[in-house]
Amino acid sequence: MEIDLTQSVASLVKEYPVTKEIMTELGFSDINKPGMLQTAGRYMTIPKGAKMKKIPLEKVIAAFEAHGFEVKGVD
Repeated sequence: MEIDLTQSVASLVKEYPVTKEIMTELGFSDINKPGMLQTAGRYMTIPKGAKMKKIPLEKVIAAFEAHGFEVKGVD
């Protein structure tokens, strides 16, 4: 599986529903609030969210790789 971090959170969750669980484990608890994916999730990317939540992007990438993803869209 390949995940592109330049895509919005909403499109990633639609393509790979497990994304929501991984993000919750990492501390992105707001993703579970009603309507959050349909509003902020349409324009928010994982790197932007990680910066806002002060979660190191390396930790996020490692978590997705641990779940079998190949991470794209990062410098």
